[in-house]
Amino acid sequence: MGAAAPVCAGQGNGTIRTVALGPVAMVNVSPLDFGGIIPNGGGTVSINAQTGVRTGTGVILVGGTWSNARFVATGTPNRVVSLSLNPSPSIVITNGAASMTINQLRVSINGGGPQPLGPNTNSGPLGVVNLAIGGRLTVAANQAQGSYTGTLSLTMDYQ
Repeated sequence: MGAAAPVCAGQGNGTIRTVALGPVAMVNVSPLDFGGIIPNGGGTVSINAQTGVRTGTGVILVGGTWSNARFVATGTPNRVVSLSLNPSPSIVITNGAASMTINQLRVSINGGGPQPLGPNTNSGPLGVVNLAIGGRLTVAANQAQGSYTGTLSLTMDYQ
C-alpha cells in the first residue's frame, strides 16, 4: 500500500520587522557633592535634584562647593527610555572603614520637578535627555573626619 497523498497544501507569508536604534551615550557633567559638613550630633544633608539647593538638619553646613549630579544622555530621537540606578535604593560612600548612606534619591528630567528614580521618559526630537540626581546623606553623631567617596551608576535603556 502506498503513502497517502496530501489532500490540500497551503502557504502563508508574514512580515518581519525591526528598528535599528542608535546607542545611548551618557556623560556625567557634575558629581553628587554634599560639600563640607560638621557633624553636630548627627543628622542629614539633602541636595535637591532640580535646583541643586543644599539643606541640612543636625549638621553644620560649611563653605566649599556642592551640587546635584548632572548627566546628559543622547540616543535615538523620540524613543521611550527608562532610568535605573545601581546600587539602588541607596548608595554607600566610604572613607576607609567609615561610611555614610545616601538615600531618598530623586531625579529631575529636563529640568522638571524631582521624582523617584525609575520613571520612563521620552528622548525628545533631538534624542537628548538632561538628568539631575539629588538625595539625602545621613551623618552619624560621631562621623569620622575625612573625604568620603562612592560611585553613582545611572543607566538609560530603550523601552
